[in-house]
Order: sequence, then structure tokens, then C-alpha cells
Amino acid sequence: MTAIRGSAASDPEHVRWDGTGAITACIAASVAAYGVYLGLPLILGALADTFKFDNRQIGWIGSAENLGLLLGAVGVSLLAKTRRFRRIALAGAAIAVTGDALTLLVSSFPAFCGIRLVTGFGSGLCYSSAIACLSMTGRSARNFSIFIVILVIANSLELWLIPGIVSRWGVPGVYTVLGALFIAPAVLLWFIPGTLPSSAAGSARARAPAARHPATFVRLAWACLSAIVLFNIAASAFWAYSERIGTSIGLSETAIANTLTLCNLFSLTGSVLAYWLSRRWGQHRPQLGAIAVMICVYAVWALGLTTLRYIVGVLLFFEVWSMASVYQLSTLTGIDRAGRYVALVPAAQGIGQSAGPFIAGLLLGWQLTFPQILLAVTLFAVGCLAIYSAVYATLRRTDAELADGAPTIARGPAR
Repeated sequence: MTAIRGSAASDPEHVRWDGTGAITACIAASVAAYGVYLGLPLILGALADTFKFDNRQIGWIGSAENLGLLLGAVGVSLLAKTRRFRRIALAGAAIAVTGDALTLLVSSFPAFCGIRLVTGFGSGLCYSSAIACLSMTGRSARNFSIFIVILVIANSLELWLIPGIVSRWGVPGVYTVLGALFIAPAVLLWFIPGTLPSSAAGSARARAPAARHPATFVRLAWACLSAIVLFNIAASAFWAYSERIGTSIGLSETAIANTLTLCNLFSLTGSVLAYWLSRRWGQHRPQLGAIAVMICVYAVWALGLTTLRYIVGVLLFFEVWSMASVYQLSTLTGIDRAGRYVALVPAAQGIGQSAGPFIAGLLLGWQLTFPQILLAVTLFAVGCLAIYSAVYATLRRTDAELADGAPTIARGPAR
């Protein structure tokens, strides 16, 4: 990827910004801040069993958490001009840890929603700051791919460990572990310089495709963010209720946890497959194909849920989710290499992840069944595919290199 690496030799501060310690800190902070979402279905299932919250209530608790992530991401975008991402991330981590601690003291539905909203806000500050930092590195596509791989591993570990934590320590044990995840980022974030060098941002902005076609590429950036919203509405609506859906077809909690863990772990191949496909067919056609597979999974579930369909569908769901996450980040980074819109990715994810469980909970409140909800989910995924198809068609007309010849995920730094 042609990016800000070119100025590194003459900018010692940038070497620190783009160094191994800083990248490790960003990835650790992202994983810790995203931790609650990774284990969301099992956490919500534990809340339902422990506090007797109904399906609609647990969906709204998930929405409150994700709304907090959204607000935190918006806060980072408003504070981005200060370029003090380390301070913002540390403040977010402190808020999230405090929220996890306060969660141990409550048991009512309104209190849970309020505290998890605040906790999500802290996590959003930390997560969005870390993603913004990664987008400004010289090999951002590679770093995003590494981030997705580590995120998948962390997700598998959470899904494997949460049932044991709940059985031994209950819900308080889960939120204690979530708070403890921020210990490593609190130490590692000091590897990030206190302020982003202005020369790095300026160098990236000069190389951005938006400098050649400003109006067109700004519209494309917003279109990509809208597609991320729709994708995450669909994915999070299923993800939040994946444990309840498995229970509805007679699977045990252990079987569901094992299915989610093993299928998620298999999706480690998704990042590798995304890279391999992009080397042969470019960035966008594999992305469109992956979303189309996701639509087929939702549609088959909507036709009827069985044990076989659930297991095979979850396997494909995780694989495509891993691939799509890499493609979404690298597509937007290729359009906006200055990182201005990439920093809004957590906000777009937050909107989708907040709206998905809320919409699903609302539909359940109207007495709709899980297959009917999955039909609605399919429509959101179709909207996502339509937007990315339009983005691809526009790039074919305005920047053929970005559209086909040199996919952002596959390119290394400029030499």
C-alpha cells in the first residue's frame, strides 16, 4: 500500500509511531475494548439465566453496550484533530474498567442498560483510537490483517472460556475478566507517542486518491461506511441471539459454545483466504462474493432452522465475517489513505452493532420467530451488497488501479 512509510526515514518520531511496540499496543487495546462484543451471545445468555431477563431485554442490553461503542467512536472523531490518541485510549480504558466494576453491583434491567452504555463509551474511545492509529501506519493493510487474525483467536478463547467462568464465578466473573483485559493495553499504550506527527498525516493525505477526485472519493468513503453499518446490523442481529437460536432448536449450551468456538477458530483461514483471493481477482470481486455467501446463509436460516443448517451456517458466517472485516478496512484505507474516514469505521460498526440487537429484540417483542427475524437480516445484507457493488462500479470508472489492478490488501509499502 502506498502510504506514509516514505517519510519514516526522515522522521524519527514516525518510526516510533509505526514501530512494533506501537502496533502491538494498538492491537491489544482494540482486542480488549472489543472484548465484550466478542463474547456477547454467551454473556447475554448468562444474563438471561441469572437475572431472568427476557429475550427483548437482553437484546436491548447488547444495544446499549454497542451504542456506547458508537458514542465513543464519535468522540474520537471529534477529538482527532488533537492527535492525542494515547490519552484518549487511556481515558477510554479507565472508563471501561470502572464500568465493569460497577456492573458487579447491579442486577436490575435499567441499571444494566445505563452502566453498560457508559462502559461501551469507554471501550469505544479506546477501540476507535487504536484503529485510527493503525490506519496511519505505513503497512496498514497488513496490520489490519494481523489485527483480524488476533481478534479471531481472542474471540475463540472467549467463547471457550466464558461457560466455565459463568459456571464457577457467575456473571460477576465474566465482567471481572473483561475489566482485566485492559491491563495489558494500559501498559503497552505508552509505546505510542503522545501526539501523532503532523508530517505523517500530511504525507498520507497528499498520496490519498481523494486528492485526485475529491468529491467522488468522499462519496465513496461515506458509501463504504454506510455498507459497514448495514453489514453489522445483519451480523450483530444474529450474533447477539446466536445462543438463543441454538437453544430454540434443542442444542445444549455446551454444544452451542463448542460450535461457536470451533467455527470461529476455523475462520482464522478467512484472513489468509481474503489475501489469496485478492492477489488473483483484486480486492472488490472477492468482497462482493463473500457478502453474497453471507446472504445465502441468512436466507437458508430464514427458510427453516435445523441442527445441520445451524452448524454449517455458523461455520460459513464466521469465515465470511473474517474475510469481510479485512476487506472493509482495506477498501476504505485504499480510498482514504489519510485515515480520516477509516477513523469512523468503529462508529459505523457501533451503529450497526447497536441497531442489530435492538431491531431483533423489537421484532421478538412483536412475537416474530427467529426465522422471520433472519429474513429481515437478509434484507440488510442485500443492501450492503448493493452499496459495495456501486462502489466497485464507480472505482472501475474513476480509478482502475484501486478497482482491480492493485488491491490494497495485497500491496506492500512503497519502495
